[in-house]
Amino acid sequence: MAVLLMLLNRNALTGLILAALLLPALAGAQERVVVSKEVAVGSSSEASLRLEFSSGAPLEIAFDDGTVTIDGDAVGSFDRGGAAYAAWRNLLSEAIALENGPLSEMLVAWSPPEGLEGSARDVLETIDEALERSLRPAVEVDAPSVSVSVGSGGESRLLQALLGQVGRLSVLEEALADAGGAVQLHIQEDVEVQEGETVHGTLVVIQADARIRGTVDGDVVVVDGSLQLLPGSRVLGEVRLADADVVRNEGAVDGTVVDMTQGERDLEAEIRARLRDELRSELRDEIRQTEHRSSGGGFNPFRRIFGAVGGIVENLVKILILGLIGMGIIAFAPDNLDIVAETARRAPGRAAAVGVAGAFLLVPVWILGAVALAVSIVGIPVMIAWLPLFPLAAIVAGLLGYLAVARNVGEWLADSGYRYTEWIRKSNSVYTVFGGLIGLMSFFIVGHALSVVPLVGFVKGLLAFAGTLASLAALAVGFGAVLLTRGGRRREYFPESFDEAWERAVDVEIDVDDVDIEMDEEQPDESPDGDRDQGGENDD
Repeated sequence: MAVLLMLLNRNALTGLILAALLLPALAGAQERVVVSKEVAVGSSSEASLRLEFSSGAPLEIAFDDGTVTIDGDAVGSFDRGGAAYAAWRNLLSEAIALENGPLSEMLVAWSPPEGLEGSARDVLETIDEALERSLRPAVEVDAPSVSVSVGSGGESRLLQALLGQVGRLSVLEEALADAGGAVQLHIQEDVEVQEGETVHGTLVVIQADARIRGTVDGDVVVVDGSLQLLPGSRVLGEVRLADADVVRNEGAVDGTVVDMTQGERDLEAEIRARLRDELRSELRDEIRQTEHRSSGGGFNPFRRIFGAVGGIVENLVKILILGLIGMGIIAFAPDNLDIVAETARRAPGRAAAVGVAGAFLLVPVWILGAVALAVSIVGIPVMIAWLPLFPLAAIVAGLLGYLAVARNVGEWLADSGYRYTEWIRKSNSVYTVFGGLIGLMSFFIVGHALSVVPLVGFVKGLLAFAGTLASLAALAVGFGAVLLTRGGRRREYFPESFDEAWERAVDVEIDVDDVDIEMDEEQPDESPDGDRDQGGENDD
């Protein structure tokens, strides 16, 4: 094409891009279609391939009796055990399993194996050329005359415009598919067809606007621009638009107005709709699965039983671990535990207030302490120990307070006389600690046990809420009691109540050995009068 040759001479890259843009639409060359194949492999040295196409003469390549023929003409010779014959047999073995398009692609892509030399390579190269000619025949292209007009900027403007359209080559190819005769190509240059003027052939406008007052006896293609059909204008062919708008102001179009990108927009809208529907469906499924899991997945007795048993075992393990920690405190710091427990029992409200305030101040005190130690050189080593030890001390204080409250709860259960609490011995701190832990955890244990029965999820939630409140209250009271007693090292003073004073007064130990009891040996044993006299004396 003249324009391509001109551009290739002046700017090779621009010409190549323009060729890629226009040649597929204007040339229209197609590969031949294989409609049937025959593969013959004999026991001797015979191996042939016959291809028939949708148009044109067939192709037959045969290896027979040491001679290689293409359409009956000898092109070389081969040895039955040679490399050329082996490569040909391998090609036929692949061709047997393929049909039509895949067969054509495989045969076109085939090439002689590397490493062959001499007559064997010459024969296979001749076969490769024959396959190429038959599957990709040369097509004479009657190239239309193309005139190119580019806006200000010259070749660089043309190159920039074409590069901007690389992503839309398929749309341009479809828009120019039936272009015939002369083609006027305007790139980034507005076009105006004056009244009484006639444009012969196809008018193509890229990244620009077209105003038509006269006549176009072919098609009008507008890419990334606008088309105005003013009064008196006429387009004898079709109007094809790609990312462009058309204004038909009393203008006439004999053909049709086609939006080449409408299909893409419809596809994008369809993809968005599908994605939106899929996301909604996935969200609905996720919500259903979440509700299904939260409701226990329907009536599944085994799942409910396993879940209940797992929850109960988990709480029993917590009781065991906390009880073992309590046994250690009882063994090594019994006085501290007694003082904290007494403070929590006598002043639970005060201890709870101090515990809540202390919990809120833990982080600020930790940070301020670290900052205060960091500002002095002497305090830096202490700060290194402060950072991990302060949180550890807070945890130990919380455990000590919680176990002290648990001991108080265990003593209360021992005095309550409730069923199944007879085993709690008030005189033994180990029993009272374990009893109190079971009492505090009983809400969770009963909730998990009831979860086996359907339709009790609300009751289980209430029990879990009550258990959480009880645990938080025990922590607050216990932690506050630890702070008030400085870790159980200072006993708080509480006024003695009347009940405590009476209990202390009657709690008197009498040693029988220190009491001298005299009895009258002459007092008669059996005498009614004596009994009466004795009784009278006793009465006196």
